[in-house]
Amino acid sequence: MGITVAMSCPSCGGPVGVADASRTTSCPYCDSLLYVEDSEGVRSVVYKNLLDRHRVFRTVSKWFDEGFKARDLDKVGTVKEIYPLYVPFWKLNARAAGWICGYVVHRHRTGKGHYTETKEYKERMVLQDYTWTNIACDAGDIGIESLRNLSGEVISKQDEIPTFEVTTSKTDAESEGEEAIRDMARGTVDLTRVTFEKIHVIPNSFLLVFYPIWMVRYDYRERSYFVTVDGVSGRTLSGRAPGDPVFQGLVATGGAAAGGLLSSIGLYVGLVLESELAILALIAGGGLMYLSYRFFRHGSEIVQGDIESPYKKRKKKGRRKLRYSSSAEDLMETFFDNW
Repeated sequence: MGITVAMSCPSCGGPVGVADASRTTSCPYCDSLLYVEDSEGVRSVVYKNLLDRHRVFRTVSKWFDEGFKARDLDKVGTVKEIYPLYVPFWKLNARAAGWICGYVVHRHRTGKGHYTETKEYKERMVLQDYTWTNIACDAGDIGIESLRNLSGEVISKQDEIPTFEVTTSKTDAESEGEEAIRDMARGTVDLTRVTFEKIHVIPNSFLLVFYPIWMVRYDYRERSYFVTVDGVSGRTLSGRAPGDPVFQGLVATGGAAAGGLLSSIGLYVGLVLESELAILALIAGGGLMYLSYRFFRHGSEIVQGDIESPYKKRKKKGRRKLRYSSSAEDLMETFFDNW
């Protein structure tokens, strides 16, 4: 026998019975169609898990052979655990609307080594829909902070799968989501400097999404690693894997050679042609050598997903954006700001 919850109609105040797990009902007195929210006032959505252990194992076996991972990982690596989890995520769909004002700097060469700058003032209207997601629990170091897939079959209740409890508040998530959407809107304008902005975030829906994720734990040469697999799309989401010394050496050698070539081109362009493009070439060459060195130094472990590594700095969502720039100095500033 099902459970019925007694409530009052917010329109006429009449008693309304709502069946357990039901999302909608109608008032028998005023015929209002009513939508039922959860205890925190947030609608929950549960995605159906479409994978089984065999398919997850095949996905992980294929993942072992990809990228710069240890070449014998598929032979030496031993899978210890494969199990699914439901991980909660906050999801905000909203429209950003407003204006951003500022200017674009143009640099003009007037003579040998002399430049002048002009500012072109512009107004940009922002009117676009965005979707923001963020993990709603403390899931530990699984390397997933947001949803990659936003489509799938929705079911009425969760399968017999362990579920992480929600540990972050709805209010904080809404505020963070709205600010992240403002940052997304700011990132669409091509201004060198912003002098004024007024952006309104108009929420369309705010959901708590329970998403199936498979956790796979494995050992390689007496060390433990993990990889996660999307329970809807079947793609790998995050993971840690041992690196390969041969790949580390190849990347370091190739990066140093390419970076040195770019730097040489930059010197030639700067000294002979006297072009400011020399600065870009020198920055690109130096950056390439630096990145290849970092991979050589720290590439003994390969990571994927939202995991910070010495050779792979994780980007903060919605906080960084590339600005449009028309001069080498501005490009240098942008490069180091986003390093």
